[in-house]
Amino acid sequence: MKRIVAYTWFSVVMALTAVLPDFTPVLRLRGWLVRWCFASCGRNFQLASGVRITFTTRVYLGRDVYLAPGCWIQGVGGVTLDDEVMLGPYTILASNNHTKANGSYRFGPGRALPIHLGRGAWTGGHTFIAAGVTVGRGAAVAAGAVVTRDVPDDAVVAGVPARPLERGEVAEARVE
Repeated sequence: MKRIVAYTWFSVVMALTAVLPDFTPVLRLRGWLVRWCFASCGRNFQLASGVRITFTTRVYLGRDVYLAPGCWIQGVGGVTLDDEVMLGPYTILASNNHTKANGSYRFGPGRALPIHLGRGAWTGGHTFIAAGVTVGRGAAVAAGAVVTRDVPDDAVVAGVPARPLERGEVAEARVE
């Protein structure tokens, strides 16, 4: 029952505050209003407009977490965002995956696996993190990347599927 009430409250808060600009006081207000909906939530949770989170009671948020506009988090398998994690616009965290039943994915049972983003991790816009993935502390996921494997601490990953960039590639990306 708590899950349904939490999800309903989260949806109501997001709908009622959707017209407000994404200034820091509004981001903090949204975060404060919905903090009880989560399994845990640290201080200074900042939540931009258009964010959708399902199964909020299975989502763990550290301190100083920021979710940019349009993020979508599917919490059914469990999602943990450690302190100082930033999700870029339209980031998707899908902690459940489809399986086949009788040759079709339509009615196959879901396969839920946890997602974990370490302290200080950052995702660029339009990234996708698959079920069962851990993104290490201080790691960065480049815009548009599809992460299907674990990302080591302090790594920079990019591409489809995401792969670690070498130091030279990171420098070239900044110059261009």
